[in-house]
Amino acid sequence: MDTYTLTANKGEWSELYVLFKLFSENKIKAADMNLQPTDDEYTFLQVFREDVESRPYIYDLEQDGMVRILTANGRLVDAVSTHLLPEKAQRVFETIKSANTSTFTLPEAVALMSEYRLEKIKANSSMKSDIEAIIKDKMIAQSKPVGFSIKSQVGGASTLLNSSKRTNFIYKVQNFSGSVDEINAIESSRKLRDRLQAITEAGGVLEFSHIESTIFTRNMRVIDSIMPDILGNMLVDYYSGQGVTMAKLCELSGAKGLYGLGALEIGYKVKSFLRAVALGMVPSREWNTRLSAYGGYIIVRDDGVLLCYHLYNDDDFRGYLFNNTKLDTPSTSRHDFGYLYEENGEVFLKLNLQVRFY
Repeated sequence: MDTYTLTANKGEWSELYVLFKLFSENKIKAADMNLQPTDDEYTFLQVFREDVESRPYIYDLEQDGMVRILTANGRLVDAVSTHLLPEKAQRVFETIKSANTSTFTLPEAVALMSEYRLEKIKANSSMKSDIEAIIKDKMIAQSKPVGFSIKSQVGGASTLLNSSKRTNFIYKVQNFSGSVDEINAIESSRKLRDRLQAITEAGGVLEFSHIESTIFTRNMRVIDSIMPDILGNMLVDYYSGQGVTMAKLCELSGAKGLYGLGALEIGYKVKSFLRAVALGMVPSREWNTRLSAYGGYIIVRDDGVLLCYHLYNDDDFRGYLFNNTKLDTPSTSRHDFGYLYEENGEVFLKLNLQVRFY
């Protein structure tokens, strides 16, 4: 394998770093809601990888100092020593962290890929989770693989819910007495906030109508029947400059008594939404309520430490998502939102939902 042909970004290289850390240590500490290690840890017995279609390998980690590479039917392909792997994995992490370009080569990581018969940085795209493994801890011993999603804090905050036209929320603008063209002509550095303020000054009141995607609407209503309305209200507060973090926006909704609910009740519903998104619910596909990354989350902290949220510590996982996410503003032109438009004699506005870690 040519060590200089493979390029990736920090998040993608981080997924490979997780593999190297697991190969060398085979354990990850559980995390609390503040992303700090607890006394619990998970032992990874086997890791499953299909980075080349129809060539699934099983990486057996039960033998100290050795990774046994098996075929799907258990035939031994290779046995590779992990004697120097901890130091090499650390150097890989330091290179990832210090990189100052969006994508880059990492020759030492590629050399390790060859050593462990890995051909691609990321697993096959047909896999719903980033990594699958058989794990155990003091409470559980699983005989079937479970999926984990990998999120890296190295190189900036990652996105939890990606924006698209499907995540546009549509509002009817009631009692608006201003000029649609004048509102849309506002092009200040904070144009969305200024447009919303100008709409309000012209008597306009935003009334949530619906989400552009019926699939996304249905998915959210599976979680809670009023979830679209809750997020629709939070989006108005966010784009108006009232709050950014999920915790603050839930607090604002609770203060309004939205649906007669307080901040605690709204926060609980939002945590359920964030958890569903984190574990497989997307706006583009009907969600059958199965959690595609149903093992949980593996976090690569900015200091290189790996921490794990398994669904058995679900409260901590929900708390982590809630306390570490915020709304974000994507491109208005790419996702076609942020301007007034008229339809059947009525005025409408679209606002886009994107959720990011911070």
